Amino acid sequence: LAPEQSHSVGLADGEAPRFEAYFATFSVCSHKVRAVLAEKGIPYRAHVMKLFARADTLPDNYHPTYVRMRILGAPNAKLVSGYTGQSSVTSEGFDPCVVPTLVDHLHQRVVVDSAVICDYLDQEGGGDLLVPAGMADAMSRQIALIDQAPHVAVLYGNNPHGDTRPESIAKPIEGVHDRKVTFLETAKSMVPDEPALIAAYEAKIQKEVSAKGFVYDEASMVDAHRRMGAHVAALEAQLTTHGGPWAMGDVYTMSDIMWSVSLFRMKWLGLGHHWETSGANPRVADYVERAFVRPSFQQAVIDYPMSTPPSQHIEPTAPYAQHLHKAWAEMRPPA
Repeated sequence: LAPEQSHSVGLADGEAPRFEAYFATFSVCSHKVRAVLAEKGIPYRAHVMKLFARADTLPDNYHPTYVRMRILGAPNAKLVSGYTGQSSVTSEGFDPCVVPTLVDHLHQRVVVDSAVICDYLDQEGGGDLLVPAGMADAMSRQIALIDQAPHVAVLYGNNPHGDTRPESIAKPIEGVHDRKVTFLETAKSMVPDEPALIAAYEAKIQKEVSAKGFVYDEASMVDAHRRMGAHVAALEAQLTTHGGPWAMGDVYTMSDIMWSVSLFRMKWLGLGHHWETSGANPRVADYVERAFVRPSFQQAVIDYPMSTPPSQHIEPTAPYAQHLHKAWAEMRPPA
């Protein structure tokens, strides 16, 4: 990576980091990991990956050096093969060419899969646990439910009933799957004597071919948007089970980080109508007002430089997004 793509968060000058995090500013899964790091106040070294490189430059997440590192974190994992519009390793298989990735120098360990990384940081990062004792099973069910939301599909594919995606992403993302396959074929040609990497690239190519078929299939995209509506309804039902302000009751937990990231991406995509329409999921509407102003969430997602491109669905004057449009317009790098 270029030197300007790396920076320290919470580290003293010259301090060697225990944790190094590889992520992309715009990635939903990266948002989750950054939000956990911010909520727990964990110092780390950040490496900002460029996922959409120029036509003549391999994206950082496809480079053999990075893929080798990710494979160290899941040496025996079943590789990704198909596509359902989700990003969960549990349902999709292990994707060797995505973010985020965490390196723990103390234990000399590479950790992959955002859900696993977040739990690992919670256990290893000190401070109050985001998965309190006695809540692990209930929390695991909640996070599995959140992971089922087809965020990847609704980002890359048009809603047949009306595309609400911001112009900043809808046009540039057209044809992206073909471009990905071209880059992956190039990367595969760079490692002719490494069977593990060849298998990794071939699995990723198959995923992108399947993804293209999915996002251009009207029935699949209609169902993806139906599932996003059910996603919000599930949180409404969860909030109905108790009188507390957060997903699991009175205490802010890992579930709230996951829900906040998910709902903010939905808002950015123009899918906030699932709770903003009068009478639709009112508890979620109240929840959003609390979740989006959480200091750690603002630091990790909303105010993080170039984290979220402009969207007509997020007003620059909103209390949770006062710096969003200005930060992107200035294209200031993370610091």
